[in-house]
Amino acid sequence: MSKGLVVVTGATGFLGTEVAIAFVNGGYNVRGTARSQQKINDWESFNPKYKGKVQWFIADLTSPNSFDEAIKGVKYIAHTASPFIFVFKDNENDMLKPAIEGTKAIIEAAKKEPSVQHVVITSSFAAIVDLAKLANVGYTYTRNDWNPATYEEAAKSENPGYVYCASKVLAERAAWDDKELKFYITTICPPILVGPPRHPVKSMADLKIEMYNLINGSSSDPVPPTHTPVTLDVRDAALLHVRALEDPSARNQRIFCVGFHIFNSQVVSILRKAFASDPAKLARIKYGGGGEPWEHYGTDSKEGELLLGRPWISPEVCYKETAERLWELEEILKA
Repeated sequence: MSKGLVVVTGATGFLGTEVAIAFVNGGYNVRGTARSQQKINDWESFNPKYKGKVQWFIADLTSPNSFDEAIKGVKYIAHTASPFIFVFKDNENDMLKPAIEGTKAIIEAAKKEPSVQHVVITSSFAAIVDLAKLANVGYTYTRNDWNPATYEEAAKSENPGYVYCASKVLAERAAWDDKELKFYITTICPPILVGPPRHPVKSMADLKIEMYNLINGSSSDPVPPTHTPVTLDVRDAALLHVRALEDPSARNQRIFCVGFHIFNSQVVSILRKAFASDPAKLARIKYGGGGEPWEHYGTDSKEGELLLGRPWISPEVCYKETAERLWELEEILKA
């Protein structure tokens, strides 16, 4: 028997794909939204095991009534759709407005649908961290912290990273600021997500997974620096969206979720140990120095692990399985 009907927005993305699959595996009837029929076709091609197990709707973040049809009769919503780009021309129209208006569109659609009981929104560590205090040594971030970025500052900023982070906190605040909600909301705030990608891509460049840069070179290449040393396996992030709907303690809560702190030099050490018996793979893992740890902030996200109900996936498992999938994808995309 189904546990209920859930809509997953952005279901063809890296996280959205995992969220949709987690709900299917968890016994839910799932509707997914995508920006085009081609995206849907590609998703089903990449995930034949789940073809026919997700009902699809085409929806656009920037269209106010775009989600109304998809939400009819649903009990739950998992809103994962949001721009994830760092190269754009217009701060407001390419990043800020799509993120904020997308969240508002989901909330407004849910308010019009009496069957909706709970909305889970994917936010980010970007909505927590204060970029003006980058390393913030000695400070411990928790779910009670908020990125102080403002719309006005982000609209004129020349720093794409700042604009992206602002889009996340402003979108999350748009949900919490609505005082006319008749359903529960939960926001999930993960850091950098890593894990074996199952979403459709046309090329490896489309992946936007920084880790690929560590295994797509030569062992003599320098290890790139680590920009953000807090990470979570995407499969844990996805499962938290399911758990948030099932555990009453998550109602109207903000869930912070950091699996581990790790730097690129440590990642390549894990990978070299994992593939020690495979010379061909070892030859592609960058190991020419660099990527060393730097002193930085702490994090306390115990509520995330409690909600998950088990320990986080370890970095050893996460990075080994991600590398295997990335190398597999290379071969698939060559075919």
